[in-house]
Amino acid sequence: MDREELLALDNSEIAKLLNEAIAAGKSKDEALAEYQLDAPELMKQNIFWVKDKFLARAWSGYTSTKRSGNEYAQAGDGWRGDDVKDFKGREVPW
Repeated sequence: MDREELLALDNSEIAKLLNEAIAAGKSKDEALAEYQLDAPELMKQNIFWVKDKFLARAWSGYTSTKRSGNEYAQAGDGWRGDDVKDFKGREVPW
């Protein structure tokens, strides 16, 4: 498989191939050299080296699914979220 065919794959498939090379006893640099990749190319594909393995992120940017409080919108006399509960699930006095 050449470099262009590799980059056409999903990032999780690329990470899987790189991790297979690691499991076969190659170092990180040897695995990258085998597929003709470098660190900037991995970052573009959202693939990262974490704790001795390659991880592919499903999407770039923020990955938390927890509410942060930034979901609130201004309504009437002030800033509010839900009418019943705040972002931590507590009852709201208004």
